[in-house]
Amino acid sequence: MNKSVLLTIILPLIAGISFLFFYQRKTVKAEEIGIGTENSIYTPRVHNYPLHITYFGFTDSLLEGWEKQGSKTLTLWLGNSQLHSINQYKGGQQNCIHYLYDSLQHMNKTVLGISYPNANLQEFLFTVLYFTQKCTGVKQIVLPVFFDDMREDKIRDDIGNSTAVEQVLQSKDSGYFSDISSISHLKNKKSAGLEMNKDMQALDATAQEKSELFLDSITRTYWSVWRERPNTRAALFNDLHKFRNYVLGIKANTKRKMIAGVYKENYHALLDILKFCNDKKIKLLVYIPPLRNDTSPPYEIDAYNHFKKEVEKDALANNAVFVNLENLVAANYWGHKGSTTGSGTEIDFMHFQEPGHKLLADTVFKLIKNDF
Repeated sequence: MNKSVLLTIILPLIAGISFLFFYQRKTVKAEEIGIGTENSIYTPRVHNYPLHITYFGFTDSLLEGWEKQGSKTLTLWLGNSQLHSINQYKGGQQNCIHYLYDSLQHMNKTVLGISYPNANLQEFLFTVLYFTQKCTGVKQIVLPVFFDDMREDKIRDDIGNSTAVEQVLQSKDSGYFSDISSISHLKNKKSAGLEMNKDMQALDATAQEKSELFLDSITRTYWSVWRERPNTRAALFNDLHKFRNYVLGIKANTKRKMIAGVYKENYHALLDILKFCNDKKIKLLVYIPPLRNDTSPPYEIDAYNHFKKEVEKDALANNAVFVNLENLVAANYWGHKGSTTGSGTEIDFMHFQEPGHKLLADTVFKLIKNDF
């Protein structure tokens, strides 16, 4: 065999396949990586329909279930992984969405939950505009504003997919997007998507398309490495994230500065949500979410305090209800999660145990049961 072929093709191919097999063995579901091994995802279902989703693509199923239940007066509760994760989960336990659903049943009202890992306010804004166009029954929205997620930027691809982007940007409510760069990105992606659709239409039903679909189907069926590649990719990026944290000395309680530009984008999105709900007469509950309080949080305290004051001021100015729930969940209801730098565990500032979910649900219920 030619030595150059061996060095440039065969050995890299073997190394690549071995690498994939290694990562497949340690892979967990992509959506579970960020919450750590001590936390479990819980999303309730009723009559085989979801009450709570963590993936934007399941929105239609969420709405179909709401319609099957009789299209009751609806509260939409948004959130990040705090909403869909239970620390030290035990069988039979429920999260706050499920508890609030139970509490609302005798009032002919209901709740639906949508939460994304590390969700930012730009994504919440897009979700609110999209969801309220699809569902006219939304009378209340519950919105946690996480200081930690003010550093998360852009609208992820599965939320800002071409169909949803077209619906939102062509609606009369598209003007509620202020000068947010992620929206410009969506507009550009929409234009690119139209061109791609033309190319795909030309390819449709051709021998090339049929052969690609056939090969993909066969490979998914008989080769688990190919089938699990999204989770493998997530595991790889998680390890790279841990390596970065190790090199930079970033731990769970490391106080990191906000990125001014990203913070501004997210705060503009919050202002847009406030204005939208005020104009549409949708009751909005804005809350500062529970935060572990038995140790110093991973925030610069002056910046965090300023953030809370600004959120309260702007929420009240737009006729929303504001409540600070940062001390709602006692220290003994919080746990640990996988280390951000390697093996072992560390303090979890974001996810609490089932009693914390019950406390949060009961508190929200008291605030919304009489339409605020």
